[in-house]
Amino acid sequence: MERIKRNGKIIEVTQETTLKKDDVVLIVGHRNAIVAIDNDYIKEIDSASGMDIVMNTKDVVMRNTEYAGKTLDQTISCENVLRLRHGVYLVSINREGDPLPINKDTTLQLGDIITVYGAESDLNRVISKIGAPINKSEKTDWIFHGFGLVVGLVIGLIVVRIGSVPITLGAGGGALLSGLIFGWIRSRHQTIGNIPVGASQLLQDFGLAGFVAIIGLESGMQAISTICEQGLSLLLIGLVITFLPMILAIFFGKYVLGYKNAAVFAGALSGARSANPAFGEVLNKAGNAIPTNSFAVTYALANVFLTLLGPLIIAFV
Repeated sequence: MERIKRNGKIIEVTQETTLKKDDVVLIVGHRNAIVAIDNDYIKEIDSASGMDIVMNTKDVVMRNTEYAGKTLDQTISCENVLRLRHGVYLVSINREGDPLPINKDTTLQLGDIITVYGAESDLNRVISKIGAPINKSEKTDWIFHGFGLVVGLVIGLIVVRIGSVPITLGAGGGALLSGLIFGWIRSRHQTIGNIPVGASQLLQDFGLAGFVAIIGLESGMQAISTICEQGLSLLLIGLVITFLPMILAIFFGKYVLGYKNAAVFAGALSGARSANPAFGEVLNKAGNAIPTNSFAVTYALANVFLTLLGPLIIAFV
């Protein structure tokens, strides 16, 4: 019951309020529950002045440690929650972009995005106890993302020397590490670092397309001239060197390392080849950022070993 009108006046609704005959009551709830109300005791009317109420849907980031680690059943059963939840309905729970089932066994964690529905006053009362509201905006937080780009470039410029061999992550590795750090910060603090979904998708698609185009423009003519001079044998050898390690890695990962998650394994393979376009496609197919962890490890190792093993192989050959 959101509002009660008695003798032409709106009265306050509390747990102690007693209903009287001819009261006009505004009821909000699930359709099935409202339809099932016994019509012998109430009569539905079309409208009544002053009884209108605006219902909103809001996203809230979970920050209250009191409820973290508890199931929905345990949380809803708390005495203070029973008092708070009046007029508020749970719509969905998302964790790292993936929806969670809404059942009594679902466990809440810090950083979960909880979508609630209800009147503005009810929502404000509940949100203040859960965490912080996420205000949807079409604007990009350029300060957060720009700082992340700067940090990535600085990390890429760092060079560590082992003897006379320089080791560096480069711009790509620095951007990847910075992305992981700032992505983790964003997952913990959803109120900062906003970027619209459309803008994010455009940047991903444009970045991958631009990367492929630049590689083609830089290497295309050289590849054609090399084939003309050396024949197709060099091209075939390159194909074997490219595909054979990947094929062997697939069997090694499945039967020796025991990979069960195809998306995580694909992220590791694309990182082993430092293949950013392939990794972008893995993320699109997976629908989440989980493969990033495996990609980051193999990407870093591949860059280090490429730097170390290249001079050694040439020296021995």
